[in-house]
Amino acid sequence: MRYVSFVFIIPFLILIGTAPAFPQDLKSQMDQLTNRLNVYTENNRQISVYLKAAKNIYICGEDLWFHAYVLDAQLLTLSNLDRTLYLQLQQKDSDTAVWQEMYPIVDGISRGHVYLPQTLPEGDYLLKAYTAHSFLGGLAYFYAVEPLKLFHEPNTIRKYNTQPDTLAKPRGRLQFTVFPEGGNLAADVENRVAFKAVKADGNPEDVAGTLLKGDQPVLNFKTMHAGMGSFTFKPEKGAKYLIRLEHNDSLYAVPEAQDNGIVLHFEKRENDSLTFKIIASHPAGKRRVFLRLQMRGMVQYMASGVLGDSLGIRLPTGNMPQGIAEATLFDERLQPLAERLVYLNPDKKLTITFSPFKEAYGKKEKVTVKVRTTGPDGKPVQALLSMSVYDSLFSYAGYAKDILNYYHLTTQLRGRVYDPAFYFDTRNPDRADALDLLLLTQGWRRYAWNEELIAGQIKEERPVLSDSIQAWLVSRHKRTNVENEKPVSLMMFNYNKSVMQVGTADKAGTFYLRPEHLAIGSRVFVKYVSEKEYRINTASPFDTIKQAETVLHPVYLFAEKSPEKKKPVADTGFLQYGKTLAGVTITGKGTGFGDKYLGYLDSIAKFEGVMDFVGGCGWLNCPACGSGTKPVEGHKYYELIEPKRSEVTKHPFYFIVENRREVVYHYPKYTEEELLKKFKMGVIKGYYQSRQFYEPDYDKEPAFAADARNTLFWKPDIVTDRNGEATISFFSSDIRGHFTGLVEGVGEDVLLGTNRFGFSVR
Repeated sequence: MRYVSFVFIIPFLILIGTAPAFPQDLKSQMDQLTNRLNVYTENNRQISVYLKAAKNIYICGEDLWFHAYVLDAQLLTLSNLDRTLYLQLQQKDSDTAVWQEMYPIVDGISRGHVYLPQTLPEGDYLLKAYTAHSFLGGLAYFYAVEPLKLFHEPNTIRKYNTQPDTLAKPRGRLQFTVFPEGGNLAADVENRVAFKAVKADGNPEDVAGTLLKGDQPVLNFKTMHAGMGSFTFKPEKGAKYLIRLEHNDSLYAVPEAQDNGIVLHFEKRENDSLTFKIIASHPAGKRRVFLRLQMRGMVQYMASGVLGDSLGIRLPTGNMPQGIAEATLFDERLQPLAERLVYLNPDKKLTITFSPFKEAYGKKEKVTVKVRTTGPDGKPVQALLSMSVYDSLFSYAGYAKDILNYYHLTTQLRGRVYDPAFYFDTRNPDRADALDLLLLTQGWRRYAWNEELIAGQIKEERPVLSDSIQAWLVSRHKRTNVENEKPVSLMMFNYNKSVMQVGTADKAGTFYLRPEHLAIGSRVFVKYVSEKEYRINTASPFDTIKQAETVLHPVYLFAEKSPEKKKPVADTGFLQYGKTLAGVTITGKGTGFGDKYLGYLDSIAKFEGVMDFVGGCGWLNCPACGSGTKPVEGHKYYELIEPKRSEVTKHPFYFIVENRREVVYHYPKYTEEELLKKFKMGVIKGYYQSRQFYEPDYDKEPAFAADARNTLFWKPDIVTDRNGEATISFFSSDIRGHFTGLVEGVGEDVLLGTNRFGFSVR
């Protein structure tokens, strides 16, 4: 953070030195404004999770591949603060999860897959990700969510993408809101007023209207972008103003102008600076004011000047990163007077380009893509990238999220942002003006890093989750936990004991499975060393999540826009996928364990706990033989019954039919619970073990088998070299059509970027 001292020079204030001297009381006030914000942010580090699926439309029965970038919410750099990702898949408008697993976070990245059973109903689903420092109590909005659409048959996807909306949607009541620049209107000086019109369904509405003074028209206005627009006027002291919209009978009130009001006007943006103009209406005299510019809770600059009728302030921004910044004007008592959100350095991003490659490929042909990453100066930048390549049939046109608009817009504002991708698309020449309108229509206290909001969050938002799982040893003979006993030694291992770790339960029987324990395997075996018998109970993090969401009811925010339905074309590409086969259930005889280690324990239990034998004579438990070999499962044997059995002591012996019986021998059958009890063990769920994404190599393997892959490539951890380059190769499938490649990632110097490419397979 830098202090900037100013002197009044014609239209605005300028820097008077790089190391200015401040009066002690002035410096103290500046320190106080800085520390007041820093005290909330420095000791309350938060994590922001960017969750991304390989695509957003799936056929039930597919694997869903995902990755999550876990970034420091302030610095926007990969973070090691959290090490466990809790992932849930649930149908929209339902609180029942159809998938919930834990995945490891390594160096700020988590990845894996989710299996989508054929039995899932079609519809809208939400994939949600939680970590210890991103999911907090008191949370009003939840961002780490990915909307998905599931279908049973590929042809229904085509119908969905092309079917026009035939039913007229009810208009509903229009929500129209005005936002004076800086927060309040000031009487008898020029004010800029932004407005926003939103339909009942939350989507923007283009409007036109008239500003009225009483019943007299003052000016006409209309929206500029996405239901937003602005106008300027000079409100008179004590006058009442209304807004009347065309085709709408309602009148909307305009806030009353303040007699001694302050206008904080964002005047202009230059390459390396911002200029603000502060205007006071009817000032009683001159007074000192402070302007603080902060981004994501970090103070960037402090300025101080003396305000009479007006004051100009120019702040240098060349060394600041990209993103939303909050400019707040304070009086000499350090009370806020006005506030304005501005967007800084939109060109400071990671630029991702692709070397020229063919526009069309044949079936099962090798595709090579050379990716290059550069910074704002055009020089190479090393970056961590993710790439997915999929059939464009599986693209949802109403989905607008990417890593750039997610971290610089969606997560920075409290509320829904319609089509955030628009503001970063260089094909839109009016995107800068539209973005400024978006920030103008946020009003006071809508910035996620606002001082008042952060102060309230610290009181309410406490971690709900932990990276570790809590567990207890519970006596099998009592309903309470272990008390007043010595610590109990524990051994934790996977199914084949290739990974083993030790631990200890305290005197209360409590212990924790830390990330290194959860990484042992998908099922972690815990063996306790004690003469007593215990059960092992664990706390479910997903129950904790459900309980928290039941109380909080957080609003799920994801980037959406109204999709334009494509015109139906004679494209039968979806027929290449064929018809999905119904599930087949395979059953088998006998009792088995899915876990190899439990099968091993079952074998030990059978042989160690069974005293039956087959004597040399072939009889089961022959008293004359006294010993023999172990019986064979399922074989038939003769066995003497009492009282004859007690009479036989040696061979030969005589018997009649009534002295014997024929038995089909079966060993005891143990349940998993019985085996665990017998061997003083428990099983705790660890990290889900994802398999590797399938990539055929037709240079080395035969290509005669049918290949119906719709996702050709997925990799979340591509790293470009010092030249900012990486070369990726994969093979097309037998599916003909257009394919989309999405690449996005994190570069050096807090640079984020995204880009797409496409090609056809014929």
